[in-house]
Amino acid sequence: MINDKLFNLYKSYTQGLNDLYTNLSVNGVEDYAGPHLPYCWEEQYFKSKHRLVIFGQETNGWYSDYMKSDEDIRKNIQVYKDFQLGANYNSNFWRYAHRINLKLNGFEELNFIWMNVNKFGRDSAKGKPDKIVLDNEVKYYNLLADELAILQPEVCIFFTGPFYDQDIKNKLSDLNFQEFCDFNQRKLARLTSKHLPKHSYRTYHPGYGNRIKMRYEKMLDAIIEDVRSEKKLWENT
Repeated sequence: MINDKLFNLYKSYTQGLNDLYTNLSVNGVEDYAGPHLPYCWEEQYFKSKHRLVIFGQETNGWYSDYMKSDEDIRKNIQVYKDFQLGANYNSNFWRYAHRINLKLNGFEELNFIWMNVNKFGRDSAKGKPDKIVLDNEVKYYNLLADELAILQPEVCIFFTGPFYDQDIKNKLSDLNFQEFCDFNQRKLARLTSKHLPKHSYRTYHPGYGNRIKMRYEKMLDAIIEDVRSEKKLWENT
């Protein structure tokens, strides 16, 4: 069971999380929220054509109580479940996330996973937390490779933009960025890592798509076609 494995992973990092709390407290850092812990609607996830994980940058506020016990972990995960993959949000991020899931999988339910490159965001505003928060996350609470091993996605799409490339690499040290189709690598790149599936891509955050819609959707269409073409090729052999 995916969720049991995720819970056990988060439980195993309780001491690391407490070390993060302690170090940030010693340095007088309080403006952060998280961590962001995903939940998998397993039946829907496994009946999808493609097990899909969509990455954002970091949350805009989130669960911000200290996680000291198993019950605290469960409360945190419940926040994710109650959010229902942005069911009550009409932001650019969620519009594009649901559209690309629908195009890839042909149905729109709670059938993909939403994650963030940075598990901690600011508590007081949007955007990255202070660098010391990010550094402590990498040092004490870097779960990304383990989460991917549990989720075993077939497609990963990072809606993060080029300014978060180093954040991803800090979590997956063997990460490489490769040219994809005829696009400038800053706009759209294929990602390779032993922890990522073959179909892994990084493009701009959907806020960019709201400004330059046709160009952005052309990039998303290229991702969809790349995934679909290999599926068709495999089915014909």
